[in-house]
Amino acid sequence: MIITLSGVTGVGKSFYKSEIVKNLGVENLVIYTTRPKRENEIAGIDKNFATLEEINKKIENGSLFAAYTMCGETYAYDSKYKNPAINSVTELHYEWISDFKEKAKNVYAIYMVPSNIEIAKEELRKRNLPNDVYLKRLQEIEEHQKRIKEDEKLRNCFDTVFYNEYNKESLQKMLELVKKIMNKN
Repeated sequence: MIITLSGVTGVGKSFYKSEIVKNLGVENLVIYTTRPKRENEIAGIDKNFATLEEINKKIENGSLFAAYTMCGETYAYDSKYKNPAINSVTELHYEWISDFKEKAKNVYAIYMVPSNIEIAKEELRKRNLPNDVYLKRLQEIEEHQKRIKEDEKLRNCFDTVFYNEYNKESLQKMLELVKKIMNKN
């Protein structure tokens, strides 16, 4: 089973993904990307960093699938996850969920909502992104919030909505939710 975590920038997708991996023994589904490595990221653990040419070659030979572009960067998934034999977790942009569910088997999609959008914006600010990228991501938060509220078809692509209160109780609730999902599988 693949558990996907989607939501606005700063909602805690990366944090929850790492906690699910650490606490529940779920495999971290490492995505390929052309995006530059962030300061605390580890290549091969957080993301597989590659050039567009490398990703395109892997798509052509069938070793990658479900390629998407966001903010000028390309992201793609290892083909071994089309029908995974083990439980894994990944972050997935909300616009990609419908297509990803068509291409991969046994996907459970969690949409994460921040209890306070200002906390999500503060988390984005802490990334120390170049100003143009920061402003684009900030604008995306607003657009994303509006779209998810207005687009019922998009909301229906998700199996569960999870509210992040940015505290230990929310972490426990997420871990319990994932355990429950895996037990049903």
